[in-house]
Amino acid sequence: MARHRPSGNNEPGDGARKGGTIQSIERAFDILQEVARHKDGITLAELSRALGLHTSTVFHLARTLLNLGYLRQTQSGKRYRIGRGIFALAATCADEFELTDAAWPYLEEVSRDTGESAHFAVWSGSQVLILARTQGASPFQMNERAGMLRPAHCTAIGKALLAGLEPTELDALLHESPLRSFTPNTVTEPSELKHQLERIRRDGVAFDDSEYNEEARCIAAPVRDFRGRVIGAIGFSGPVWRVSLGDLSAYAELTKGLAAKLSRELGYQPSEVRDSAAPSASAGE
Repeated sequence: MARHRPSGNNEPGDGARKGGTIQSIERAFDILQEVARHKDGITLAELSRALGLHTSTVFHLARTLLNLGYLRQTQSGKRYRIGRGIFALAATCADEFELTDAAWPYLEEVSRDTGESAHFAVWSGSQVLILARTQGASPFQMNERAGMLRPAHCTAIGKALLAGLEPTELDALLHESPLRSFTPNTVTEPSELKHQLERIRRDGVAFDDSEYNEEARCIAAPVRDFRGRVIGAIGFSGPVWRVSLGDLSAYAELTKGLAAKLSRELGYQPSEVRDSAAPSASAGE
């Protein structure tokens, strides 16, 4: 909660120290905390009253925070809200453990609803790192453990991540080394993979029909951060004798919905409503 100080004309200068602190910095954080408490924004006058500071003092500090990107103004210019700089600062501190904590409830929901192993993955260089995994109730579970690395081009979680890359990033990654074949269904031609990625971007979900493991089928959807960047993928896998392509299609909306919820928890706000029609899984996608 913001600190409330008495107003008066004898306020110490912005650079004055009191009790070992720099007052201007302390006031700036008071402003940020007070603004954060108001979801719909707060006016300059309201800030001044809440903090017990002169309007001119609050104005200059808020203007500095605005220029730095830590505050933003509503379209009317009358209210202050938390800016993207705060989210960017938080993102640099958000490590894998925090992402795991955020993803865990959604993984449990996937496993509970499907009976299969669910997983959340992120980039690790040019490979995919399984950051977290939950086990389903079905008697036979796929051998996927947290901490395992997987290729991107032939896994559902990997293709969901690939589809989120910028064209230059994707080309650079595909030129690093040839696409290795793991099964007869593995896509090894970059042009064919790019065609798959176009459909993944359109449909919002990726499939793996025995492309990495002949005994497994998988589905995954991209997870975005507050900037809209794809930073992870969530999905599930199951044995081919229990999970058909039709089953994957039936769970497409569930997978996309949970990915969207996790994305919103990480600060993502979609700019448009996407088509909610469930895509059909096709072999090799």
